[in-house]
Amino acid sequence: MTRYAIAIVLLAVISFPLIGYGALRALQSTSNDPRQWLPRSFAETDTYDWFQSHFGTDEFAVVSWPGCDLDDPRVGQLSQSLLKTAFFDRVRTGQNAIEELMSPPQNFSRTAAINRLRRILIGAQDTTTCLVLTTSVAGQANRSAAVQEIETLAWDVCQLPAAELKLAGPTVDAAMIDAESRKLLFGLAGLSALVSFLVATLRMRSIRLAISVLLVAVYSTTVALAILYFSGGKMNLLMTMLPPLIYVLTISSAVHLANYYRDAARGAASPVPPAIRAISQGWLPCSLAAITTGIGLVSLMLSKIEPIQSFGFYSALGVVASVIVLFLLLPSALFLFPPKPETESDRPSADNSSKKGNAFIDAILNHHAFFALACFALMLLCASRIPSIQSTVKLQDRFLPSSDAIADYRWLEARIGPMVPLEVAVHFDNDDPRDRVEQIKLVARVQSKIQSLDEPVATLSAFNLSPRLPSGHSVRDIVQRKVINGQQTKQRLIETKYLSDGEDQSLWRISVRANAIGDLDYGIFVEQIRAAVAPLLAEENVQGTFTGVIPLIYKAQRQLLLDLFRSFLVAFAVIAVVLLVVLRNIWATCLVMFPNIFPAVIVFGGIEWMNIPVQIGSVMTASAALGIAVDDTVHLLTWFRRGLDQGLSRRQAIESAFSRCSGAMVHTTLICSCGLIVFALSTFVPILHFAWLMVFLLASALLGDLVLLPAILVGPLGRCFEKKR
Repeated sequence: MTRYAIAIVLLAVISFPLIGYGALRALQSTSNDPRQWLPRSFAETDTYDWFQSHFGTDEFAVVSWPGCDLDDPRVGQLSQSLLKTAFFDRVRTGQNAIEELMSPPQNFSRTAAINRLRRILIGAQDTTTCLVLTTSVAGQANRSAAVQEIETLAWDVCQLPAAELKLAGPTVDAAMIDAESRKLLFGLAGLSALVSFLVATLRMRSIRLAISVLLVAVYSTTVALAILYFSGGKMNLLMTMLPPLIYVLTISSAVHLANYYRDAARGAASPVPPAIRAISQGWLPCSLAAITTGIGLVSLMLSKIEPIQSFGFYSALGVVASVIVLFLLLPSALFLFPPKPETESDRPSADNSSKKGNAFIDAILNHHAFFALACFALMLLCASRIPSIQSTVKLQDRFLPSSDAIADYRWLEARIGPMVPLEVAVHFDNDDPRDRVEQIKLVARVQSKIQSLDEPVATLSAFNLSPRLPSGHSVRDIVQRKVINGQQTKQRLIETKYLSDGEDQSLWRISVRANAIGDLDYGIFVEQIRAAVAPLLAEENVQGTFTGVIPLIYKAQRQLLLDLFRSFLVAFAVIAVVLLVVLRNIWATCLVMFPNIFPAVIVFGGIEWMNIPVQIGSVMTASAALGIAVDDTVHLLTWFRRGLDQGLSRRQAIESAFSRCSGAMVHTTLICSCGLIVFALSTFVPILHFAWLMVFLLASALLGDLVLLPAILVGPLGRCFEKKR
C-alpha cells in the first residue's frame, strides 16, 4: 500500500506543472461576447444574422460626459482620435451629423437639423450630444481594450477623467462583464477557497485532515480548468463559477470520505488500513453522489443559451474528474500522512453536539407525521407559485442599482434618449414602381406610426438623413427629386448603413431605440410595433422584418424558463432511474425523490412569492442543487440500509445513520455555503443570485435530508425498505 500511495502522490506532483499551465491559460481566456447570451437555433437569431449581413454590425459604444454639447470642441477631438485606432470603424456625433445635414444637398437650417436628430444623437430638451462608436472586428475581439482606449484617449486628448465619462452600449456592457469576471476569478474565488478551508479546519477539528481535503479540492479544480483549456473551451462570466463550484463539491465529497475514514479508524483493529476500508465503504455512495451531481449539471446542456451549455458540460466533466482525483489522492494522503487519532473526548459520542443531535432526531422520529405533513404542506404552498415564475435578461437586472453601469445608462437616457435597439427593415422589390423619394416617404410613414405608440421611443432612418422630400411638380421639386434619386444620394445612404441595395430588392432600415431602464415588457413592445406597422405595410404591398436585440432579449427570457424546467425534469428523471437501479424498489425510489425535489420547489416557489425574477445564473442552480441534494441522501441511505442489514429496526437504523453521517452532512453544507456566499459580493446580479440561491438550496436540501427523509423512513411509507430487504 505504501508503494502505491507514494506512486500516486509522485504522479500528481509530476503532472501538476502541465495541469497548472492548462488551468492558468484557461483563466486567461475570458470571452464575454454579448451575442453568446442570445438563444441559438432560433428563427429570430437567423433573422438577426441576416440583418447584419446587409447592414453590418450593430454593436456600438456610446460616450458622453457632463458638458458634452454641440459647442464642445472635445467632441470632435475625441472622435478624430478614436477613428485612428483599430477598435472602431465609424464615429457618429451630433456635431458631424448636423454638419452633414446643413451641407448640400440637404441644406437644412441648424434648427431643422437638430430637430431631426433629437433623442438619437442630441438630447430632447437641450443640446447635449454623444459619440456613437461602431466597434470594429479588432474591438469585438478585445472589448476591454477598446473601452480602455476610450478612457485613455479621453484623458490624453481632452483631459477628461474616466470617472466623468458616461458609457453605454453592447461593447461597454461586455467590457464591464470582463472586468467582473476577472474580479470573480482573482478576487472572490481566492477568498471563497480561503473561507472554505477555514470552515473545514474548524469543523473537522484536524488541521492535517483539513489540509489533505484542501489540496485534493485544489487539485481537482485545477484539473477541471485544464480540461477546459486543452479541449478548446473558454471562460465567460458564468464559467467563472466553475472553479469555486468544483472546489466546494470536491470538499463536500472529501468530507464524506473523511467521515468514512474516521469511522473505520474508530472501529476494531484490523490489518486493513483505515484508508482502504474508507474506500471500500465509501466508494459506492461517493460515486453515486458524483454521478447524480454530474447528471444534474450535464442536463444544462439542453439549454439554447451557449454559456449555460458550456457551464453544464464542463462542470459535469469537472465533477467526474474530481471523484477520480478524490479516490486516488485523498486515501494516499491519509495513508502517508494520517491525521492525529481522535481521543475519547474528541469523538462525537462524547460531544455536547451529539446529545443535541440525538434530541433532534428523537423529536423528528417521535412526531414524524407532523414533520412530514408540514414539509409536504410547505412544498404545496411553494409549488403553487412555480407556474407564475418570471424571468429576465434585461440590462437593469444584470447590475445592481448602485453600479456604475446603471448610473451611466440612467444619465444617458435622461439627457439624450433610449439606448436599447430594435431594427425594422422595409423591403422594396427592384421592380417596385415607386422611386426612391416615394420609398423614403413610406419609410417616414412607418417611422411615424412607431413614434405614435404610447411607449416613448426614438427612431432614426434614411428620412432623417435625407434632403427635404419634394411634394409637388415645381421646377425646384423636380430638381430635388432628381438629386434624391441620383447615384450620389444612393451611395451616401448606403454608407450611412440605412439603405442596402441588393440584386433583388432594396432594404430601408429604421432604427428604433427603447429604454434600457424601466418596466418596459419587450415582448409586448415588439407586438405593439408589429400591430401598428403591419396594416400599413400590407396596404402598400411591401414586407417588413423586425429584428435587433429586443426580440432576442424577449426570446431569451422565455428560453430561460424553458431551460430551467426542462433541465430540471431531465435531471430528475435520470437521477430517479439511477436510484431505482440502486434501491431496486420503485416505491422506495419515489419516496427518496421527495426530499431531493424539496429544495428546488421551496426556493423557486419562494422567490416567486417575493417577486424575484429568474436570472441566467438562476437557471444553473436547480439542476445542480438536485444533484447535490442527492449526495447527502445517498450517504444517509447507505448507513440506513447497513443498519437494516445488521438487523436493526427502521428507527434504530435511522438513529444509527443519523449519528454517523449527519455531522458530515452539516459540515459539507456549511463549507459549501460559506464558500459560495462570498460571491454574493459580486456586483453582477446573475452571479449574486447564483450564490444566494445555491446557499438557500443547500440549506433546504439539508432540511429535506435531516427532517423530511427520516420522517418518511420511520413512518408507514418507509416499510417498503424493510420489504425489499
